Amino acid sequence: MPRLLKLTLTHFRNYDRLVWEPDCPLVVLTGENGSGKTNLLEALSLLAPGRGLRRAPLTDLGQTGTSEWGISARVTQGEEILELGTGVSAGNSTAKRTYLLNGRPARTRGIIEDTLSAVWITPQMDRLFSEGASGRRRFLDRLVMGVTPDHAKQLLAYDRAMSQRNKLLQTRYSEQSWLAGLEASMARHAIAVAAARTDLVQQLNQFSQTSLGAFPASRLVLECELTQQLDQHPALWVEDWFKEQLSLSREEDRERGRTGRGAHRSDFSLSDFATGQPAATASTGQQKSMLLGIVLAHAHLVTDHRGAPPLLLLDEPLIHLDEKRRNALMENLRSFDTTTILTGTDTAPFAPLRDAAQFISLKNGDFLP
Repeated sequence: MPRLLKLTLTHFRNYDRLVWEPDCPLVVLTGENGSGKTNLLEALSLLAPGRGLRRAPLTDLGQTGTSEWGISARVTQGEEILELGTGVSAGNSTAKRTYLLNGRPARTRGIIEDTLSAVWITPQMDRLFSEGASGRRRFLDRLVMGVTPDHAKQLLAYDRAMSQRNKLLQTRYSEQSWLAGLEASMARHAIAVAAARTDLVQQLNQFSQTSLGAFPASRLVLECELTQQLDQHPALWVEDWFKEQLSLSREEDRERGRTGRGAHRSDFSLSDFATGQPAATASTGQQKSMLLGIVLAHAHLVTDHRGAPPLLLLDEPLIHLDEKRRNALMENLRSFDTTTILTGTDTAPFAPLRDAAQFISLKNGDFLP
């Protein structure tokens, strides 16, 4: 099962140098705001597919005054012990991340990302169902990556082709063959993205419709025209259909300066399976309960697919939960055979984990004795 054995941070955020070897897989990090709790979770999230829990620019990750930073982790993967690393080296004018596997440069980023799965929640996600679709889409895509690591590559390829098409529409609109090639690439990757999202939602609904203690069973519904077409037609037909739609919308997209339809416009809704109440109209506590229920169901789904659960990085998970659901969450976490890190400003709410977790206090990037 995935276990974090050692984490080393160098010039990362507010950490000048940290070498940490957890005593047990379940960890509670506490400290004042700004002490470095979220930064530590962010470091681990950068070893999983995607851009980390903050999606921060690489230039923001180094300690103040330096662009050089590094993260390395020793983890167990089945019977293996792996050394993973990423960072930006000194003198790297492009600020491009490098990736290491067992001390050697990885040929591709995917080699690293395929080895580690992680899922997280942050306080910012408490607004997931009251704000725009982009946050929900990113959340869903992170869940997909936990089951299908290749999803990150498909998203990147789709975004790159779309960006090039948008630019070409503005600068060289007469290049019809070039546009057609970019639209073919967009369509190919968009269908792969939509199919992976659809598959994840279908499976997650099966796992999440069995309530986990005090967490309600939930239902996700994708809101995506590509998904609707995939429900009725073969993937190759939908790819040709979407390519045609892109061709027909060139003039409109040129005028608006962006692509108006596609996988980047998808959204999803979440509702209580028993009552049908949408998360968007639920209380903050109910929304948090639904969100945690999805995260726990996803951890079970990843275990089913990969044979091991993901790392669970839960930043301030007890906020907005009543005592019953706080206790239910902590009881659920005991059952996962993986490294799980929870954060908070005070140790008292985590008292039920005193016999099972390692408690660590942070201050200004240092572990207190």
